[in-house]
Amino acid sequence: MSRHPLRQVLPELGLRPRMVGFAVALGTAALFASTALGALSAWLIARAAEMPPVLDLTLAIVGVRALGLTRAALRYAHRLVAHDVAFHGVARLRARLVDALARGPLTRVLGLKRGDLVARLGGDVDAVGEAVIRALVPMAIAVGVGVGSVALLAFFLPAAAGALAVSLAIAGGVAPWMGARALALLEKASSDTRSHQLATALELLEGAAEWKVSGQAPVLLGALREDDLSLERLSARAARWTAAATFLMHGAWSASVGAALVLGFAALGRGALSQVELCVVVLVPLGAFEALQSMPAALTQLLRSTEAARRLLPFLEMPEAVAPATALPSPAPAAHLRAEGLACGWPDRSAAVSGINLTVRRGRSLALTGPSGSGKTTLLLSLAGHLPAKAGVVKLGEVSLADVSEQRRVELLHCSAEDAHLFDTTLRENLRVVRATLTDEEAVAALHKAGLGDWYARQPQGLDTPLGRGGEALSGGERRRVLLARAWLSEAPWLLLDEPTEHLDPRTAARVMRDLDGMKAHGRGLVVVTHDADVARALDSVHTLARRDSEAAVAPA
Repeated sequence: MSRHPLRQVLPELGLRPRMVGFAVALGTAALFASTALGALSAWLIARAAEMPPVLDLTLAIVGVRALGLTRAALRYAHRLVAHDVAFHGVARLRARLVDALARGPLTRVLGLKRGDLVARLGGDVDAVGEAVIRALVPMAIAVGVGVGSVALLAFFLPAAAGALAVSLAIAGGVAPWMGARALALLEKASSDTRSHQLATALELLEGAAEWKVSGQAPVLLGALREDDLSLERLSARAARWTAAATFLMHGAWSASVGAALVLGFAALGRGALSQVELCVVVLVPLGAFEALQSMPAALTQLLRSTEAARRLLPFLEMPEAVAPATALPSPAPAAHLRAEGLACGWPDRSAAVSGINLTVRRGRSLALTGPSGSGKTTLLLSLAGHLPAKAGVVKLGEVSLADVSEQRRVELLHCSAEDAHLFDTTLRENLRVVRATLTDEEAVAALHKAGLGDWYARQPQGLDTPLGRGGEALSGGERRRVLLARAWLSEAPWLLLDEPTEHLDPRTAARVMRDLDGMKAHGRGLVVVTHDADVARALDSVHTLARRDSEAAVAPA
């Protein structure tokens, strides 16, 4: 397979070659109709000046009218077909990307900012689709019209055809390349700025009330203004190349018409052309260059789509086929979760913690504590198998988690991150994430265990209560307790929870910890990340991490 990013991503659009060819044919026919309209109009004007009988002009008059209507109809049909092909392809690619993110390794999305995800699913997918209607199809049409125009002109005056061919090569090749070069400079320098701008804008919009209360909204607005100024400076720098490309294209256009005039009058003087044919020779280059008007924009779009495809590729690539994962039996009552010499960190970064040795047995609990930035959440995700170990091993029983399929790991280890996502749907559906066969009675019982009984009683829609995007209809404490309800409903024998009592009042937090402690009686193991010393003391053992110091001891609570 080609290493060119766009050529790798385009097949994901599922383009139908016949429909793409049909769109190119319609566009080419529309431009040929435009060129023929100009040539026939020139012939009609020149012939009419010779005062022939009206009947001699009837066919040309009808032809001009027919070509005018045909050109409009063909252009409309071309745009209809081309956009239909592109939009179907974009929908297919977006669905393919979502499926790849859902089924692929979690390392693809862990640490991915929401602004980046929106950019990939939105702008980048659209940019790849636009490569069809704004780059590939227009370029194919331009080539077809250019070749046809040179062939038509060669029939009347070969020398003028040669001049047109050279002018078309400059205007359709060199000038667009200069325009693409300008965009390349702009895209390379502005990609990170645009991503930062989008992430900042989303952060400001979604937390507008909080930022305003804290007085930090002007800071974010200032950051947006700085990004705008940076993009403006980059655009001004790239505009020099664009201006030179535009000058070159119009210069080539003027040169081709001038060459046609000079060569045409010379041929007229020696009797090689008639006056009517001279008009055709002069007007054909004008029609040919109409097709090239889209070339700079086409090459610019091609470059932008290539960069978008390059950003999408890591999310679309499927992992290499591996041998079937080890069949892990249901852990026995004495089974344990163990880390041996574990070093863990985010992909493409150095290890956040290393040298971790700890053991948690079924029916026991462990607290992971330490200051902010010490790597507690990173360690929790590694114990759950979501982050691959950089060194050492995590074992469940005597089996390494690296040898267990991802689906099986999720069945055995329920990990609830501090910022776990709540979907823009009902309360019921948000709880069914962990158990598809969930009954309403089980859901209500889990809500009561998580301390949401009084809140649930106040909801007139009950389990059909919408939670909003990201759980925006809930307070911080309510959101935390919905995530806890998910943990109660999970049937996994191991629960790994990140700050389960954050945003809870002391009374509710104490009740939650009592319920969590009661889960051990059912043979479930518990690992809890917490900053709360009271929560840590309530668990069986404590593993304390120091900032940038991974050596920590496991001590009894």
